[in-house]
Amino acid sequence: MLFSSLHYLHKKAGMVQVSSGIPVTQQNEGADSIDNFTARTQEIANDICRQSKKIDTLVESLPGVSVTESEQEREFIELSKENDEATRELEEANKRAHALLENISDTLQRIADNSGNK
Repeated sequence: MLFSSLHYLHKKAGMVQVSSGIPVTQQNEGADSIDNFTARTQEIANDICRQSKKIDTLVESLPGVSVTESEQEREFIELSKENDEATRELEEANKRAHALLENISDTLQRIADNSGNK
């Protein structure tokens, strides 16, 4: 957004004489009207300020921004423990699911075998 804004300002700005000793010798043919350029410049400034505030809010919401390194380490260790426990629970649930699947498969096989004998 910043690059696009700077590109617009560079390409659409009209030439203005800033010193009486240095005349404007060439006009920018692609320049916007003064009113349009002024309005668009104000809009660009507002957009950049709004985006800057959003970025600041996102940075402030990052975990660990306002805590010390030792607090971050403790939090990391705690999260690691929680992750290990969740992994163990998942592995146990996976084993139970495989055992249940095997049980269901065996039962279905017996049903299929018994229904073929009649």
